[in-house]
Amino acid sequence: MYRQDMPIPPSDSSTGPRRLLRDVVFDKMLAAIVDGTLEPGERLNDDELCNWLGVSRTPVREAIAQLHTYGLVEIEANRYTRVAARDDVVHAEAAQFLAGLHSLAREWGTHNLDAAARKNLTKIVETARKQLVAHDLAGPGTLLDAQGELAKASGNALLAGTEEPLRIRVNFLRPRDADAYDWDALSAAADELAVAIIS
Repeated sequence: MYRQDMPIPPSDSSTGPRRLLRDVVFDKMLAAIVDGTLEPGERLNDDELCNWLGVSRTPVREAIAQLHTYGLVEIEANRYTRVAARDDVVHAEAAQFLAGLHSLAREWGTHNLDAAARKNLTKIVETARKQLVAHDLAGPGTLLDAQGELAKASGNALLAGTEEPLRIRVNFLRPRDADAYDWDALSAAADELAVAIIS
């Protein structure tokens, strides 16, 4: 006698929603690009990426397509797929646009923070402040991420959806030389953000 129903185990809701494989692959590739494991200008080979990530070509290609829309990967049909080169002009334009979005995010997002979100954001800003005082190159990125949290809190899906890929692109393009930053101005911006969060 055969079973009519498959013996499917009950789902464990405590593990949270399942993530699509393409999203997992995207996150891993994004982290590798941002931290320099995959260097600017480096060619991306599907087979090598599949072996490294332990997945098939489909999620790798989907992740590459998304990274391309974020401006982190350059694709020239039948020629190359590679990590984008850093470009100071593109960085300046993207950073200017992002600053405008972050101004809106602060205006709209600070009023929507609940107690838990306010506490979490305060921790992120405090981390940014410490990094900036120490001239830690992670500091500018942490400050951008704090403002990204306000974009999420804004309740405006278009703002949040535009801000995230642009912030990731600016983080990727930003200078890796400590002398390129005005640390005092960045620290002042972090102080101002800290006040805005608690007021």
